Amino acid sequence: MKVLYIGQYQTGSTSRMRGEKLKKLLTPTSFDIIDTYIPFINESRLFRSLGFRHKIGPLIRSINRYIEERLSGNYDFVWVDKGIFITPETTNRIRTLTYHLVHFTPDPAFMFHNSRLFERSLALYDFAVTTKSFELTHYERLLDKTKIILATQGYDKNVHKPVVDFHEKKEGLVFIGHHEVEREVLILHLLNHGVKVALAGIKWENFVKKNNHNHYLTYLGPSIYQDAYVKTLSAYQFGLGLLSKWIPEKHTTRTLEIPACGTALLTERNEETKSFYKEDEVIFFDTHFELVEKIKYYQTNLQELEALTQRGNVCVTKQGYDYESILHRILQQISVL
Repeated sequence: MKVLYIGQYQTGSTSRMRGEKLKKLLTPTSFDIIDTYIPFINESRLFRSLGFRHKIGPLIRSINRYIEERLSGNYDFVWVDKGIFITPETTNRIRTLTYHLVHFTPDPAFMFHNSRLFERSLALYDFAVTTKSFELTHYERLLDKTKIILATQGYDKNVHKPVVDFHEKKEGLVFIGHHEVEREVLILHLLNHGVKVALAGIKWENFVKKNNHNHYLTYLGPSIYQDAYVKTLSAYQFGLGLLSKWIPEKHTTRTLEIPACGTALLTERNEETKSFYKEDEVIFFDTHFELVEKIKYYQTNLQELEALTQRGNVCVTKQGYDYESILHRILQQISVL
């Protein structure tokens, strides 16, 4: 089997993790990679910004030229990861080279990326895989329902695992994610009620500056990657898995990564998070006050917290939420395995 993977393939990226799992599962005779991160990072910051925001300009031309120059013969299977910069013309060229063309994205393709290039290309795919249940109606406008696959987010079982013993964990919680007003309000509420918060992510600088006197707050910086990311998630009593209010998402990668790293997940209660976990496996909350109350309870009942943390880890590792298991199910569904 000759396979082509098109997507960003830089070290530490989830897209690379998916590519490596696909290669392992398919055991192809040939596994070609077109790493779209290379033309992306080689463009100027101005053109990267223009291309990312509006899907026009030199970045788009560079990425599509880079792909077309590296297409080599026919393929038994082509996987396009995200593909928000790929034009319909390039997609059609790929389409002529394979009988199995699959698009995958873990992102909100319509409500966030809003790529007209992607929308105009979608009908050319044999299958489209999304993790966003709230976007299914958008997919159904452009593609037959039988070609749409809803998957969950996932974690890498070789990367996301406990690295800090429960009894060595730091007091309090960690939150890794970008700034949103609603998140700021919640975190300030936690700080004001004496909950220690370790915070990492972009656009938090103003919040941190305003609260630099608060000894309950620790700022870890705008980004944490690879081994440091796993160690940080594993290092605290709790991991806060907030959902974005910019889009109506119901779970994220951290919904699964936090328990996989051996830390108690604090998560908003909804139909998707409840489908993953039972009440004694993670800590659900509906209000800020309920969240504080439960954190305080478990901090004074550490044996119960340890047991809950262990149950959450067992759940996520036994239920097939790792990338390899998810991709195996997808490949079976599209009759490639």
